[in-house]
Amino acid sequence: MTVYADTPLWGRHGTVWGHLISDSSLGELHERAALAGLPPRAFDLDHYDWPTAQRPALERAGVVFVDGRELTRILIASGLRVPLVDRPAARARRTARDAALLGLERVPRDLIVGLLGHVDPLPDEPGAYRLTRDDASQPARIEARDQAGRKAADDFLALADAAARARGEAGFVGQVMDVALRPDQGSWAG
Repeated sequence: MTVYADTPLWGRHGTVWGHLISDSSLGELHERAALAGLPPRAFDLDHYDWPTAQRPALERAGVVFVDGRELTRILIASGLRVPLVDRPAARARRTARDAALLGLERVPRDLIVGLLGHVDPLPDEPGAYRLTRDDASQPARIEARDQAGRKAADDFLALADAAARARGEAGFVGQVMDVALRPDQGSWAG
C-alpha cells in the first residue's frame, strides 16, 4: 500500500494545488494525509487536494511523487476512483444520506455532516450561501451572496444544531452549500 502525490499544477486561493491518492485504501489515504498535516476538509471523494507548501510534510510522511498521468493511472487501477461523470451522483448520495441524518425534508444542494470532505464553492446566484463549522463550540463561517442567503444559512444552522443536539452532540459540525428557499418551496424540517 502506497500513497502518491502529483506535481501541483492547479492554481486557486493564491497557491498551486496537487492531488494525493492511495493505490488501495481510503483509510490509508486518510491516515497519511493526517500525518502530513492535511485538514480533513481537503478530501474530495477519492483524493486530497494539497497546496504546494505542504510538499516537505508529504515527503516526511513517505508519500511517493509521480507525474499527473501516472497518478491518474494508479487511481484508476486502485478501484477507488470516482470518475468525473459519476462525481455529481456521488455527492448527491452523500448529501441525501447526511440530510436524512439531520431529519431534513428538503435536501440541500451539497451537504457534509462531519469534518471529512468539502462541499462545492459558493455559486454566483441570488440567495446562495456556504456554511462551514468545524467545531460546534465555535461560530460557523458563512459566505452569502446577499441577505437572503445569510438568513437561509442562519436558519439552516439553527435546524442542524437542533438535530445534532437531539443526537447528543454539542451542535452541528459540517458544511453545506445551498440557496435560500422561496416561500412557495416549503421548509427545511419535516
